[in-house]
Amino acid sequence: MLIGTGTSERKWVNYEIIKSYEDGKGLLGVDIHNILDKYGYKAIKGGNPFNNIYIEPGGKREYFSTIYPTYDWVTDDGYKNFGDWVEDAARKARR
Repeated sequence: MLIGTGTSERKWVNYEIIKSYEDGKGLLGVDIHNILDKYGYKAIKGGNPFNNIYIEPGGKREYFSTIYPTYDWVTDDGYKNFGDWVEDAARKARR
């Protein structure tokens, strides 16, 4: 999931994350706020949508943000590492 300034507040984001989880898909987030726009400006970092969703295995609340990684496209060198991030997410989902 690409995470922009207002992603975590968007109506369908939680639904899409939950549906992907239920379908057994790998999950990861990529913050894109550090990418410069066409005017050379950066956006404000958005909230992590994984902070909005949790599971309760054994009665203990566990937020997705503690289960699924979030990367920064610029500082974590997404151009070079994105394939590895996706492979890791797929491996964790046993896909």
